[in-house]
Amino acid sequence: MKRLMLKSLMLMLLSSGLAYAKESAPASDSVKKDVVDFVKRAINVNPRFKLKDVRVNKAKPISQIPGWSVYFLDIDLEMKDKKHTVTTVHDKIFSNGEYLARDFIKLANKSSLKDKIVPDITDNSFYRKDHLLYGNANAAHKFVAFSDPLCPFCKEFMPKLIKAAKEHPDKIALYYYHFPLQMLHKASPTLIKAILVAEKQGKKDVVEKVYAHKFNLDTTDEKKILDAFNKAMGTKVTQQDIKAQDILQRYSDDIEAGGKLMISGTPTIYVDGKKDFSRQKYKSFIK
Repeated sequence: MKRLMLKSLMLMLLSSGLAYAKESAPASDSVKKDVVDFVKRAINVNPRFKLKDVRVNKAKPISQIPGWSVYFLDIDLEMKDKKHTVTTVHDKIFSNGEYLARDFIKLANKSSLKDKIVPDITDNSFYRKDHLLYGNANAAHKFVAFSDPLCPFCKEFMPKLIKAAKEHPDKIALYYYHFPLQMLHKASPTLIKAILVAEKQGKKDVVEKVYAHKFNLDTTDEKKILDAFNKAMGTKVTQQDIKAQDILQRYSDDIEAGGKLMISGTPTIYVDGKKDFSRQKYKSFIK
């Protein structure tokens, strides 16, 4: 829900080309400041929101274009009709210390460099115990999965990764995050909250069982979704249960975690802090 709301902000930089920056050393503190100052001036925010702050969360060199770095931005927005209600959206921008660019397009295949460059996982906050689905926390490799239980690609892929983590707990620690694609799967938010409630009630294998079940849900009707979930999982999750504050907070936290990594599709898999674009690395660890 929150992610969809952020998309409606129509937040974008006014410049699609280049802008001059003063420093010549990429990723220096002064270049970061120039990038932030430029974005603050150039940004165009939906009238319902007020720009509160822009920060460089991370910066890293671009191997494909020597001398250039990518800057991952956190942009804080406050709803004008709800004071003190601040939400954060994420974007990225490029600079070599002298010029600034929104994107680079490879002429050979018309591909966007911006789409391919993603933040790495560089802190341990993504490896929380309450997100460890299967495997040992001290396993040789840490996997972080962002997935939507109604996404057909997720339903095909996740059971394989779950099976690998269950059968090889010393090689794979699988940390799972819910990331609903609500525009495509209307029932996902309610279904995910039901999963969180079931886990809270002690059903530790509910995620695995949901991926194994074929739900036919094309509705936002909470009662219909919960009835289907309870029948399939043998639970008694209620509409009141999914509205509990801790459930809503966990749901929101998972989406925000995906936002920090600028995730837009599922399943998205990270292996030892790096995005696995192939989603096949787990196979090399369990041979």
